[in-house]
Amino acid sequence: MTQFPVGRTRPYVCKNIGDYVQSIASRQYVGESEECIEQEEADFYKSKNGRRTRLIMNGWFQWRTENWPPSDDILPLLVSMHISPIKKDQLLTPKGIAFLKKNSPVGCRDHYTEELLKSYGIPAYFSACVTLTMGKKYKVDDSEREGFYFADPFFEIPELYEDVEGKDVLNLERFNEFVEFFSQHSEVINNLASRSFFKEYLPTGFLDRDESFYRPFYKAVCFYKVYSKLFSDEFMLRAEYITHWMDIDMANQSNMDMLNIAEGLVKKYAKAKMVITSRIHAGLPCLGMGTPVVFIANDEVTSMTGSFNTPGRLGGLVDLFRVINLKNGSFDTLDEVFASIDQFTLDTYFENKTDWIPYAKRLDAQLSSFMSDDFKEEDMEEIRNMSPVS
Repeated sequence: MTQFPVGRTRPYVCKNIGDYVQSIASRQYVGESEECIEQEEADFYKSKNGRRTRLIMNGWFQWRTENWPPSDDILPLLVSMHISPIKKDQLLTPKGIAFLKKNSPVGCRDHYTEELLKSYGIPAYFSACVTLTMGKKYKVDDSEREGFYFADPFFEIPELYEDVEGKDVLNLERFNEFVEFFSQHSEVINNLASRSFFKEYLPTGFLDRDESFYRPFYKAVCFYKVYSKLFSDEFMLRAEYITHWMDIDMANQSNMDMLNIAEGLVKKYAKAKMVITSRIHAGLPCLGMGTPVVFIANDEVTSMTGSFNTPGRLGGLVDLFRVINLKNGSFDTLDEVFASIDQFTLDTYFENKTDWIPYAKRLDAQLSSFMSDDFKEEDMEEIRNMSPVS
C-alpha cells in the first residue's frame, strides 16, 4: 500500500516521506509478486488473476474518504492503523464500520484509534507501528555505525513580523534579540544556516515558502538558542539535518521514486550513531534497527490539539521512546538515562528502551504468516487474533 499525493492536477505536491517509510516496512514481507496499491484509490482495485490480493493496511486513513472502504478484490490485514479525527465521521459510516468489523480485530497504531473503534463496537487493540519491524531487513552491526542526524527536531519559530491593523510590523524586541544572539554565535549559526534544512523546516508541517534572505539565519538562531543547552557545538556541526517533507514533481516522479527515497532515509538511520527527532517514522524505525534515538516531545507534537501532527497520532507510541520534553525554550526529562546526561557529545552513548520489542515480535509474526507462500485464507482469523501484548 502506497500513499501517492492526492493533488494530481498540481505541478508539485508537498509530501511527508514518512508515509513511504511505512510502505518500506511492509515491503520487507512481500515477495516477488509485489504491486503497489494506492491507498486513496483502493476501492477501484481489480485483481489481475481473479484471486483476492493480500494487502497490509497500515497508516493514516484517509484523505479521499469517498473511496473508502477498499475493493472486495483486496484481502486486508488491518494493523497499525490511525483514523484521523478530522476524517472519522466520513470513514465510520455504516459501510465503513461493516468493513472494519468484518476484518477485525483491528490493530491500531495509537490508543486514540483503538478507543475510537471500540466506541463503535469494532474489536480493536493497540498494535503499535509496522515500522518497529525495520530491523528484519535493515539492522546493521554496531561496528558500521557512523553519523548523527537531526530529523525534524521540534523547535519554535516565533514570527518576526506581526499583523497590526492589517499591516506587517517588525517586532523590534524579538529582532534585537535575534541580532544580538547571532553576533555572539555567528560562526556556528552561519554554518547551520547554510544547510538546506534551515531553509525548508517549519514546526507546523509542510515546507517553508518564505524566501526572505534572513529566514535561514533566524531559524538557525531559534534552533541553536535551545539545542545548544543540550548538545555540544561539535555535535551540532557534525550532524546532518533532515526534514521528512519534500516537494514531489507530479509529472516526473512515481511511487517507485518515493519508495527509493524513503529506503535511502531508512538506510541512513540504520547506520547512524544517534538520531534526534520529533518524527515517529524516523524514531520508530530507529528502535527496530537498534539505532539510539532521542525523541523530542512538546505539546505541539504530542497533544490532542497540537499542530505538528494530527491529534491522537502518538498515543502509546511516545511511551516506547526515551523522551526529552521541550517547553518554553527549555528541556526536561523523566527518563533516568537522559537525566544522567548533562550534554550530548560525539562520544555519548545510550541504549534505547525495550518496551517496543513485544509489539515488533507480534507484528513480525502476523505479517510473516500473512505473506507466506503457504498462506490460506482460512488462516486469517488466527493471524488477526495472534496473542496481544499483555
